[in-house]
Amino acid sequence: MQTDEGMLIRGLVRQALRGADSGRQAVNTAAVVKLADCLLERAIRYRASDLHLEPQVDNVKLRYRIDGLLRQEEELIPVQLAGFLISRLKVMAGMDIAQHQKPQDGHIEFSYEGRSIDIRTSSMPTIHGELMVCRFMNIDEGLLRIEELGFSPVNQRIFLELIHKPAGLVIVCAPVNNGKTTTLYAAMQELNQPEYNLVTLEDPVEHTLAGINQVQLNPRGGLDYVEGLKSLLRQDTDQILLGEIRSTETAEMAVRIALTGHLLLTTLHTEDSVAVIFRLREMGIPPYLIAATLTGVVAQRLVRRCCPHCQEEYEVPAGSSEAMLLGTAWQSGLKLKRNRGCGHCGSSGYSGRLALQEVLMITPAIKGAILQELDRQRFQQLAEREGMLTLWQDGIAKVLSGQTTLSELKRVI
Repeated sequence: MQTDEGMLIRGLVRQALRGADSGRQAVNTAAVVKLADCLLERAIRYRASDLHLEPQVDNVKLRYRIDGLLRQEEELIPVQLAGFLISRLKVMAGMDIAQHQKPQDGHIEFSYEGRSIDIRTSSMPTIHGELMVCRFMNIDEGLLRIEELGFSPVNQRIFLELIHKPAGLVIVCAPVNNGKTTTLYAAMQELNQPEYNLVTLEDPVEHTLAGINQVQLNPRGGLDYVEGLKSLLRQDTDQILLGEIRSTETAEMAVRIALTGHLLLTTLHTEDSVAVIFRLREMGIPPYLIAATLTGVVAQRLVRRCCPHCQEEYEVPAGSSEAMLLGTAWQSGLKLKRNRGCGHCGSSGYSGRLALQEVLMITPAIKGAILQELDRQRFQQLAEREGMLTLWQDGIAKVLSGQTTLSELKRVI
């Protein structure tokens, strides 16, 4: 299919360039329109999260982010078509085609096989022209349930206990594009009962959740995270999903709401669960308030899942680098899975992604450590003594079960 799509794109490029008409018409605009649609459709078929159109000296490079990694396509868009193709995407996204010197954001509602695909666009001027990135928000039709998130049995039990508490602050932390929103949506669906009023504050709203009141923030119109949280105090709300803690003021308001008897689920950009404690302190939240409100933290990463069509077993030799990575999990004769690469996975050896999780429950001992302001190393040691399995440990368990590979785990963590 990839070869056929490549031939189609090259054909549309030729058609567009043949549209030149003595300088009065630079390109065949109908072919440019078809080319833009073709690139977006291919991203959807690839289940890509992003499409990059990156201007170079002589052409535009095409790259798709698939399973978290960018994949470059063989086809290059000639420099003569660059401006016309970017302008077409800008028109679709409601952006200003006359503005080329400053960044812009837009939004495309793209129809594909009877579905409406939500595509967020962003342009950025570079020395060779405008860089355009299209992010596909809702290619996956269904939302995952908690039991489909890849939690280990122990971590899933703790997470369910955290989100079913009547009040408190639960934070999901990870770098960008590591499934934080997916985890929060699964939690809200678990909590979605007629006797509760659930509200989300999001920017943007990524999926529609039936039976839940979702608020699209509009900072330019005066509705930001802080104003939204203030309003929810007057809205008889039980559980709140806050898209992200972005500022000290937002953190302070989130803590205040958790203190008033609400359950608040939110996200924060940190490398692991223990780092959340120190990030909140850096944002000016006093240790006594962190101890009083924070009930748990989930840190997560997404790793690529082994392709089921091209797996093979191999034995891990004693003294090898892989045996050293496995540590105490290695034993003589241990066999792991690896992938050769095939047509099903684009020769990558991987298909889809899998979450690794680290769940920190705020036990009495952890609360004491927060109040004592222990240093990072001692806090990490205490968390592990209290039963927290690290991201690496969860990853090793999923390597041993054949869901991913050691090389992928090492790449991500």
